[in-house]
Amino acid sequence: MSRKEKLYITLAGFFVTNAILAEMVGGKIFTFQIPAMLFWQSTVANLSVGVLVWPVVFIMTDVINEYYGMAGVRRVTLLTIVLISYVFVALYFMGNTHAASFSAISDENFNVVFGTGQSIIIGSLVAFAVGQFLDFFVFHQLKLRTGHRHLWLRATGSTVVSQLVDTFIVLYIAFVLPGKWTYSEFIAVATSNYFYKLLIAVAVTPVIYFVHLIIDNYLKDKT
Repeated sequence: MSRKEKLYITLAGFFVTNAILAEMVGGKIFTFQIPAMLFWQSTVANLSVGVLVWPVVFIMTDVINEYYGMAGVRRVTLLTIVLISYVFVALYFMGNTHAASFSAISDENFNVVFGTGQSIIIGSLVAFAVGQFLDFFVFHQLKLRTGHRHLWLRATGSTVVSQLVDTFIVLYIAFVLPGKWTYSEFIAVATSNYFYKLLIAVAVTPVIYFVHLIIDNYLKDKT
């Protein structure tokens, strides 16, 4: 197995693991206060805990796209969609298996944490698929125009477009259509999630350059 093949497996592993994790925990919303130094006044933001691991997905998507092209990202995206579906199906059957009387985790506790409604599953899969395909399409189009220059533009530009669609689709299908959230709640959480992802996309740009440096040295090393 060549170094480039080993690298692809490693990058894909990080991509798949964090994408599945984000989808599984996405139903939990947390609130934190944004310091006044970032805006005119202190602001409260409501975010899905899934956004905490999305930076890793952003980095892996851009790195795979840079070194393996659209085909490489498409392959790992399709694999992730299949595996997310598998995880949800497996959790469904596990949730319908009754816990023993002496089990430390009851049926109710298990289903509160892992029980995911159909709307959330559908929303997650649709949003992930559309968002990822938009991401690598925009990334590829920008690369055709910039060549190997302006990596920051490809990385940030693709995230700006893809996450706008991803964020609003998943929350709308998962929480608005079933009537769990009002439209104002949806807009508030979706907007907070989207701007968080934009800030992270900018913040991780130096990390992407650093990862590129490591990979370039790894692929050049013949030892």
